[in-house]
Amino acid sequence: MPTPRKAIAPTTEAIDHFCNHFDDLFVRSEEREAVRQYLIGLLLPREHNKTIVELAAIVPGARRQALHHFLHDAPWDADALNARRLELWRAHPWLGPHGQGVLILDETGDPKRGSRIELAAQQYLGKLGHVANGVVAVTSHWADGTRHVPVGVKPYRPAGRLPRGRKDPAFHTKPDLAWQLIEEARAAQIPFHLVVADSVYGENAQLESRLFAAKIAYVMGLRPSHGTWQVVEDEAHPPAFTPAEAAQRLPRSAWVRTVRYDTHGKELVRYTAELELGTTYGPTRGVRLIAATLDPATLKPESTWYLATSLTLEEASPAVVYEWYRLRDWVEHFYKPVKHELGWADYQMRPERAIVRHWQLVLLAYTFSLLVGALPPAADQPTDQPTDQAGKKTGRDGWSARRMAGDTAPGAGVALPLGSAADLLATLVEQRSTARAGRAPRPSRPRPPTGSPPPRRPYLTNQRLRRRTDGTCVSRVLRCPFSHSLRPDARPALMWA
Repeated sequence: MPTPRKAIAPTTEAIDHFCNHFDDLFVRSEEREAVRQYLIGLLLPREHNKTIVELAAIVPGARRQALHHFLHDAPWDADALNARRLELWRAHPWLGPHGQGVLILDETGDPKRGSRIELAAQQYLGKLGHVANGVVAVTSHWADGTRHVPVGVKPYRPAGRLPRGRKDPAFHTKPDLAWQLIEEARAAQIPFHLVVADSVYGENAQLESRLFAAKIAYVMGLRPSHGTWQVVEDEAHPPAFTPAEAAQRLPRSAWVRTVRYDTHGKELVRYTAELELGTTYGPTRGVRLIAATLDPATLKPESTWYLATSLTLEEASPAVVYEWYRLRDWVEHFYKPVKHELGWADYQMRPERAIVRHWQLVLLAYTFSLLVGALPPAADQPTDQPTDQAGKKTGRDGWSARRMAGDTAPGAGVALPLGSAADLLATLVEQRSTARAGRAPRPSRPRPPTGSPPPRRPYLTNQRLRRRTDGTCVSRVLRCPFSHSLRPDARPALMWA
């Protein structure tokens, strides 16, 4: 007779019911308690960075050492947790995936200090827009124009952190990691119509060949300066070598005006055109080249997109190809809540396994906010999304689009970014003020009476003389350990001739 599992203390009905689907992945009761506590800590309001220390302080019954062991050393599989999460989402009656969605590939980077984090190195971070020390992850997402769900995440290992550099077996480029995510999505039976990615993946020949071999349709971006090899027959009239040059040579009549709408119903005018570039890109070749812009007269780089697609002209017009590509914008519906509310980059761990486990738990919290408390579609509105003349699902007026378009209300009691019922964790919000490491709540600092003069700052010793134009000198505060800003009227300035 098998030994029954040890019971754990209940938290809330919503968390316990959701985590029951994952209990068999954790062999010890301490791990089952830790996953509930970690999930609750990620979903509670963001007042500080959601590190292990802070989560142990705000979650009732949580212990810092237990959460640390749960991320670092506990014997559980993060990939199995993600597979079970996708299985739970796939079985949802009206929020599950369907074959008309797309699989979006993207990468995200977050700055980190120090050099002891295994994944940290000097590399380009999209959040900053330049090279800096940080951690980069490649992610995959499913979206259909009405909702978005993260599918997987892979850590990018910088070559400089590996013993043999780029020749090390553990090194994988971002397109290689993207292909691994595509294979995992197919293994998890996540249906999608095509793959959408930016120029980081669109200009990788190996990834493109893999998609061709697997017969997976794609729409991927290209840089305006993406070059092609061509034979120049007339040096006085050379052909176009880049997508930008090909677009500049198009006549005005070749651009087709299209109108699309954002989530708020605002009209967005775009112009699309079919391009031919060398022997590689063209409407009658294996890969088509589409240009979309706000103004075909100027073709500003920041408002012009060049797209390579394997879809034939019969399958999708240039306007439809652009609509497919614009589904990449849905990744912002993921990055905004997970980074601003769920603490995607708030970890303070060094091992790669602990960082990946933290990311998977953030994905779990995001999926919880999507699935738990979700309302079924209205009776007068069909579950299937409406389609346009080209057969593409628009879903602009769908119930999920209205549900996900709004941002989290300021002052919300729970960090549920997708609009789930706020009373799911209401009891924990009331308890967290008295749960700081088992101590009483910190006393609030009394405020001075209205109209009272500002308090005088203590005299500072770290000062430097600065000479004025009239010959007098005044001390200038270099560092202030007590305050980040000092008003001139409250600063103890020393002046003499």
